Amino acid sequence: MTAPRPFDHVLLTRFSAVMVPGAPPATEEWLHYRLGFFYDACLPSVTRQRGAQPFDWLVLFDDRCSDDFRAQVGELAEGAFTPIWSSEPFRRDSFAGPVADRADAAYLITTRIDSDDAMAVDFMARVQTEFAGQERMFVNFPRGVQIDRTGAVYRSNIVSSPFLSLIERREEGRPPETVFVAKHARARGHAPVRQVHAPVMWAQVVHGTNVSNIVNGRQTAPTVVRERFDLDLTYDATLGGGRLWRAQVGHAARLVNLWARHPGELAKWAEATAVTARGTRTWGQDAGVPFAERLDLATKAQRRRLRDGRFALKEKVNSLGRGWLRVVAGDVEQVLAGDRVVVMAEWSPGRDVRSSALRAAQAYAAAGWPTLVVAARDPWTRLRAPSVPSGVAVVSRPNSAYDFGSWRDALSAYPQIAGKARVILTNDSLEGPAGSLEELTRRITTSDAQVWGATWNRRPRPHLQSSLMVFSGGVLGLPDLQRFFADVAPQQSKEDVILAYEIGLSALVRELGLSTATGWSQDELGMPPDANALLAWEVLLDAGFPFVKRVLLTEPRFAAWRPAIEARLADVHRMYPR
Repeated sequence: MTAPRPFDHVLLTRFSAVMVPGAPPATEEWLHYRLGFFYDACLPSVTRQRGAQPFDWLVLFDDRCSDDFRAQVGELAEGAFTPIWSSEPFRRDSFAGPVADRADAAYLITTRIDSDDAMAVDFMARVQTEFAGQERMFVNFPRGVQIDRTGAVYRSNIVSSPFLSLIERREEGRPPETVFVAKHARARGHAPVRQVHAPVMWAQVVHGTNVSNIVNGRQTAPTVVRERFDLDLTYDATLGGGRLWRAQVGHAARLVNLWARHPGELAKWAEATAVTARGTRTWGQDAGVPFAERLDLATKAQRRRLRDGRFALKEKVNSLGRGWLRVVAGDVEQVLAGDRVVVMAEWSPGRDVRSSALRAAQAYAAAGWPTLVVAARDPWTRLRAPSVPSGVAVVSRPNSAYDFGSWRDALSAYPQIAGKARVILTNDSLEGPAGSLEELTRRITTSDAQVWGATWNRRPRPHLQSSLMVFSGGVLGLPDLQRFFADVAPQQSKEDVILAYEIGLSALVRELGLSTATGWSQDELGMPPDANALLAWEVLLDAGFPFVKRVLLTEPRFAAWRPAIEARLADVHRMYPR
């Protein structure tokens, strides 16, 4: 009789499952871009493992993709991995069910690897040699490298890397935890972590959409990749001699600059170097916050205090000029002559008005909606006058109280705005337009609602989102709404602004019994009620909303969508040149 296997071993990869509930799937362009790295680095490095006992590989994909992409995945999966298709957002237990269906041994080892990374030829075998019937323990190989496809290779030691494995004892009736039970950097807060002395065991491929990978180690010869990995990634493996020496000197200077600006990165490097030098040892379970991260948090807290002090000083200086508006460009009287107007809040640290705000203002004016751009600047930053078409005017004001402060000052300086038939209050957080404003203006003008919002959000409480709101029938002239805007005061953060003013405005509108409507609801967009509709950029654009939330172009967590968003926005630069 064959002895039962002591453990099952399953490798886990999240390829394209979204992280935010209600978020749209990754674009086809991103999927094929990422699939290239998977094909060149991850797939061959896994399938060419040496000396390991058999293991399964599960790869999680978002099923909202084209048939062509699904077919390509099917071809690659043959004999290599099992695709798991789902449209659910990724959670810590997303792999628990599929793993439980494939594992029946008394113990389970799960290992994680990102779809654009690679493992050394003996990685899985080395993980398995660490098994000794542990109840629950993470296994970490601190030593790895980062590969730039230009040929640059950097040593990268991490005390709790994204290549972790978890050994756990199975309990009947209880789903497995799997290695994703904790964030890799906080693994020690969930179980002991065994730091294993070994040569380079993993590789991260540095490229345009993995911006979270900071290069924080010395540059080394690319020969280490050939010695430790079996992959098909194209890179310059010949970098050496004088070229390598010059590259190392230049990179050392960049490292010094990085550490000066971010002391936490220096602490991470020093801690990881010390851990690697101490050899194999097991860290007991604790709070799970590495020393480098604690130091980084303390540094951030100090910077936050300094920032808050500067913020308070700037607010005090700016408050001295409250209500003072200066005409920078355009004819304000012409803009305010009709029965409707757009008031756009804008802010930028420089002397120029944000180009996207000017393009949006030009598009509104061309569609028959004269636009007043209210640009907030500190008194030591004098705004340059832009060239604006008829129907657009720019005024500057002291930089205080965020967007609601801009709307407050415009309503105070130009009280005729409040009595107009329709007033759009918007801000420069929207990029575009990525198409005609026809559907937007149609929905606005055909609505009987006194207060209309392009989108709404129920978190933390139901409210119309202030990035684009419309007030009709002169309701801004109501005494309660006038007092609301007149009382707008500086807040410590944008979160405080949302609570006090965005949510507060919706609460006041309900209290006054004013009729409301939403231009694009979650139901129309096919999204869960709790989802943030502004994140569904592609669905919104297809439904006629011509703008994209700017954070989708600036925050690293949305990097997968950026190429497709920029492609959709490309025409705006030709339609509305600055």
